[in-house]
Amino acid sequence: MINSKGPWGILLKFFSKSYKISSVDKSSLNENIVGSFRGYQFLVYSIYLVSVIILIVFLLTAYGPLQHLLPTSTYFKKSELIELILKVDSLEQDLVLKSQYMIAVNKIMAGELVDSFMIVKNDSSIIFQNLDLKTSKEDSVLRELVQSEDLYNIPISYQASRSSLEDFVFFKPVEGVVTSDFDLSEKHFGVDIVANTNASVKATLDGVVMFADWSVSNGHTILIQHPENIVSVYMHNSSVTKSSNDLVKAGEVIGVVGNSGELSSGPHLHFELWQNGSPINPAEYIDF
Repeated sequence: MINSKGPWGILLKFFSKSYKISSVDKSSLNENIVGSFRGYQFLVYSIYLVSVIILIVFLLTAYGPLQHLLPTSTYFKKSELIELILKVDSLEQDLVLKSQYMIAVNKIMAGELVDSFMIVKNDSSIIFQNLDLKTSKEDSVLRELVQSEDLYNIPISYQASRSSLEDFVFFKPVEGVVTSDFDLSEKHFGVDIVANTNASVKATLDGVVMFADWSVSNGHTILIQHPENIVSVYMHNSSVTKSSNDLVKAGEVIGVVGNSGELSSGPHLHFELWQNGSPINPAEYIDF
């Protein structure tokens, strides 16, 4: 039990006791009660008032006019110093440019030739002298890989051998009769084979289709790239069944015999063989 005469008892009595504010009329001596409160209410109101005062003082000193009356912290001093240094550096560069401009103007007034008043600074991080242009090991490996997988271009290191054609077994492109032979003097770089309309045209070797499209003079034409840089050409088809970049096997149907193109005079197949850009007589390697 708390002693009522001790300090805690006095505080408890103060907080629990009720107080009132009143005014007395001097003429009638009547007492008018303005308000009443308990001790703990007075404490709460006091804390609230002190908090509001502290907040107002903080705002005035931190963001209001009173902040200039307080000593500046080291952080703000450093930031202001850095800003001043940047401004001075910018003004110095501007002054140097203006000075160079005035010098250039004076030279022009004196009749001298001035290309530019700007000073060109060389980038020391880029050194063009003593460059090592030797081919690296990785570059050599990549070049060999590209050359080995390239189906269209002739490798730089490639040396053709006409005798290698004898090692290939050429598939007959179409069943028919040869009516026009290979003749370089007449610029007839292939053979004309008369066949039944709608007969199948077949690839003579394994390869990749380089071209498969319509030509005004040769009609539906298809070109196939084979190993050893051999190219076979099939002209005047009524239609082709392959597209560019298609892989084909020897004996696979690639088109249909027709009479397309202005240079065609009837249903037949004009067949050509080329190696390294030179025409070859197909009759030397294919038994028609």
